[in-house]
Amino acid sequence: MRCEIRSFIGTRSRQEDHAVSCETGNGLFCAVCDGIGSRKDGAASSRLAAERFAELFKAGFEGGFPRFITEAAERIDREVYESFGSGCGTTAVVVCVKGRELWWLSVGDSRLYILRGGRLKQITTDHDYSYVLDLRLKRGIIDREKYEAEKHKGGRLASFIGMGGVDIADVSMKPLTLEENDRLLLTTDGLYKSIGDGQIAEIMNGNNDPAAAADSLIEAVRACVGTIDNTTLALIG
Repeated sequence: MRCEIRSFIGTRSRQEDHAVSCETGNGLFCAVCDGIGSRKDGAASSRLAAERFAELFKAGFEGGFPRFITEAAERIDREVYESFGSGCGTTAVVVCVKGRELWWLSVGDSRLYILRGGRLKQITTDHDYSYVLDLRLKRGIIDREKYEAEKHKGGRLASFIGMGGVDIADVSMKPLTLEENDRLLLTTDGLYKSIGDGQIAEIMNGNNDPAAAADSLIEAVRACVGTIDNTTLALIG
């Protein structure tokens, strides 16, 4: 498998996304990070996080990927917080592909998708306030009235790297077994909020080559009208 990375600044004044990929004996690794635009040093935090994830992966590890990536996320969270303070942060979606095994971690609302048999499936969960509200309602912590009163805040991030303690993270404790012709997409929210999952699937299904598919996804975002967020994606196939 190979990894194709693409970025588009959109209508923003600066690019606050960053992505890296590398390959070692432990597999193909990729990290995509989205600096939080409402906070200072979003660009610096996303770069620091993505580059440090790759550095730690290339340095090697023992004890399995879940332990490694959890400890790496905690370490990088502290580094971002100590470097930039409480006014900084970044989302992160990270994968390792070794043979047919897929491992991942996500913090925030950058996503991991898998395209299998022509169908696009989101693997990760968006860690936003809607996610928190749903959990609180399900557990009886809040009632329906409180839920309805708060749901307009649903898009706000509930977890990110740089909080000084990651509140919520998705970590694969067991690998997902990949099938022949599976393709993976890691992306910041600029992609799926601009063109939606249906168009993403259509473009990926229409382009078997990862480079062509990555280019076409970015071109679809470029064609959107109005305010366009930074968009960064990594397509593995």
